[in-house]
Amino acid sequence: RSADMRDDDSEQDIYSRVYNADRPEIFFKATPARCVGPNGFVGIRSDSILTATEPELAYVLGEDGEIVGYTLCNDVSAWDIERDNPLYLPQSKVFYGCCALGPMFVTASEIDDPYNLNIKCTVIRNDKPIYEGGVNTSQINWKFEELTEFLCRDNPVPVGTVVSTGTGIIVPNDLPLAPGDIVEIEADGLGKLSNPVKQL
Repeated sequence: RSADMRDDDSEQDIYSRVYNADRPEIFFKATPARCVGPNGFVGIRSDSILTATEPELAYVLGEDGEIVGYTLCNDVSAWDIERDNPLYLPQSKVFYGCCALGPMFVTASEIDDPYNLNIKCTVIRNDKPIYEGGVNTSQINWKFEELTEFLCRDNPVPVGTVVSTGTGIIVPNDLPLAPGDIVEIEADGLGKLSNPVKQL
């Protein structure tokens, strides 16, 4: 689904090709200082007019790449910057308040099937929902163990690394995030992650 959004104005079908490739798209998202928890502000870049939420299931790595638990991720992204040029991906993805995690960490043993979780997203503006969407994690393209293998190949990562698995909920282009919005992301057994939005 995210390939559909990203190809909207991008050159050729670069994202469709990577979606169907033999290697997953993996990129660095944020350092802890750029992340927030429940009720923390997520940001809109000062040079973006189309910033959107990307609700995602995330997993946490332990020793030797073991998946030890799950949480929710609000991957905030400046779509207009990425669409200008795919090489601007880091700028569209990495900035203050670009990632929210929470509201809880659930151990892997507590999740019966991570590929069968319903994720819901609501964007609230002026106390009214302006967008509601949902997806089931069965639509995730890559198994988590495969993502981890590619991530850790010749690249040691620290214990506690959070891997977000991509979004299947695409907010319409005419509903970019605005200061004062509240983004709510919830999933079976993982609670509700709520974050207000502010202009950077």
